[in-house]
Amino acid sequence: MPSPTRLERVRGCLLGLAIGDALGAPLEGLSSQQIRSHYDVVNHYVDGSQAWRKKPNRWRLPGLYTDDTQQALALAEVLLECGTIDINRLATLYLDMACPPGDYLGVHRGIGRSFRKVIDELQAGTSPLETGQSSAGIGAAMRIAPVAIYLGDDQEALFRAVLDSSLMTHRDVRSLAGALAVAHAARRLLDGEERTPSFLLRLAGDVARDEKRIARDARSSSVVSLRPYGRSLSTALAHAESLLELPRTQALGSLVEEANRHGANPLCKRATMGFPPACIPTCLHVLLTTDTFEEALVEIVNLGGDADSAGAILGALAGAHYGVDAIPKRWLADLKNHDALDAWARALAQRSKSGLKIPDLVERERELSGAENDCRRELKARSQNGDDLGANRYF
Repeated sequence: MPSPTRLERVRGCLLGLAIGDALGAPLEGLSSQQIRSHYDVVNHYVDGSQAWRKKPNRWRLPGLYTDDTQQALALAEVLLECGTIDINRLATLYLDMACPPGDYLGVHRGIGRSFRKVIDELQAGTSPLETGQSSAGIGAAMRIAPVAIYLGDDQEALFRAVLDSSLMTHRDVRSLAGALAVAHAARRLLDGEERTPSFLLRLAGDVARDEKRIARDARSSSVVSLRPYGRSLSTALAHAESLLELPRTQALGSLVEEANRHGANPLCKRATMGFPPACIPTCLHVLLTTDTFEEALVEIVNLGGDADSAGAILGALAGAHYGVDAIPKRWLADLKNHDALDAWARALAQRSKSGLKIPDLVERERELSGAENDCRRELKARSQNGDDLGANRYF
């Protein structure tokens, strides 16, 4: 088969991010054993009601992505408007997508505690330069692919844009380096680099260089955990390269052990927990040890943990490598808002919305969140009527 064109890789990258997010969203917080117990193997979109019977807030509209993709689209909007990441414009978008203070069920879907705090602070008038949280989460990395698509040919601009988009929400060096790792991986894959073991070593070198730069950069005055974790991401990536020949279970165990050496709090129990030195090397390990887009995504989301963010990261990277034509047609067909997502990808590729029908981001996301709320009400009614929620778990 001929290699994908750059446009096909870009489309695969953004659509892959949304697909991985949507596949993993109902599984977030479950263990791999719990997923097997409820679903056997998840290879299409589920609503989550079977695994989360008593937690309707965890039920999902099948095929609909979460805040991981929403934040990626916010980055895309700012890049296309401003040519780089303007943090004030990005903050405004995040606020426009938020409901009144204390109510997060409207436009933002499935946000975590850290991002809730950022929204609270922005709503209270705090400068976006001061809203970054100190926890070492994965949120900066899960959304970063549009920056790699738009600025990947200018590594200086890429570094600055990744930091600017990340520091608004995350101040821990492991989070910042994680976002840079995903951005560099996407950049390399979009340029057609092969999935060889040396890919991980080259990527570790990219990240090690950026970790040093973060430590001496003037913008890094608010960065936390530089000591002793200033080199955690590059070290964890290099370690992942040494595991490529091991059986999956053994490799996953070693990835967890390595992540815990880099200050996981609480300790990681699964390789897909939302801690950058765990989740990002795991996603890359799966990418390099599977042979298709579908195999990679099914593998990662069925590991559970932070399944939506792991799915989003690996979906973006696998899509950048394999291209859009390698994505299963059923996943594309049942992905909510897929036409608009494809238009966003094309806009990023051409660095302009010209000639493309792209709906207003906030209004479209409001409509989609409303549809998900309708789905929850329908599922709740079925539950109250004694219907078997597991009977139609695949859509």
